[in-house]
Amino acid sequence: MFKIEIAGLVIGIDNHYEYVSRLCEPYKANGRREDFQVSVTRQEILKEQVQSTEKFPLAYCESICLYRRICLKLIDYDAFLMHSAALKMNGKAFVFAAKSGVGKTTHVRLWMEEFAGRVQVINGDKPVIRFMDNAFYVCGTPWCGKEGLGNSVSVPMQAICFLEQSRENHIRRLEISEVIGRIFHQMLMPREEEAMSHFLELVDKMLASVDCYILQCNKEREAALAAYEGMRGSEGADKVMEENRKNSETDG
Repeated sequence: MFKIEIAGLVIGIDNHYEYVSRLCEPYKANGRREDFQVSVTRQEILKEQVQSTEKFPLAYCESICLYRRICLKLIDYDAFLMHSAALKMNGKAFVFAAKSGVGKTTHVRLWMEEFAGRVQVINGDKPVIRFMDNAFYVCGTPWCGKEGLGNSVSVPMQAICFLEQSRENHIRRLEISEVIGRIFHQMLMPREEEAMSHFLELVDKMLASVDCYILQCNKEREAALAAYEGMRGSEGADKVMEENRKNSETDG
């Protein structure tokens, strides 16, 4: 049994295997009273293993079951899971979602190369989005993908960007009607009617306050700059380009 803090909440985890405790080490919390507690049975863990295509070890399957339970409980606290990669740049969070295999991790690495020293990975795969202090925040969690890219931070959300592969880089803002068909594929949704109603209210509120984009992009570093320029404005991108040039000259 141990406690972690994510999205400003303290969560008690009653675990069977040591794996999840090691996974959560950077997020462990002491002293504060927990907001809620989660646990899963050995039967649930075994069922997860049987259903997985790769027959993961039981310890790993427990971590999946626990995170699923945490995220469903988070809805009671105005928070939810969004399968995506999230970056912090200039104090704001940029969230990238895509179908499997499109290249979220590749795009994250392009940002890390283009904006070296000024960008931070919030979570590489499964961040939590929470509405607090009258704004939506993107929050790091221990569950951040096989690359382990993530940090224990909560950052105000600037934009959501859906990625598609293309030879050329092009970004445009989406209408809400266009977002609906894309975003729910990236979310863990509850089954209970009351929880679902609250979840949908949260998503509606987010889409009304956060701009969403589609980026058709290649795997070159220019894709990161195109994304930043489209979501932050050309003036901000010009400043970044100038800073990159100065840093390059200094390094030289």
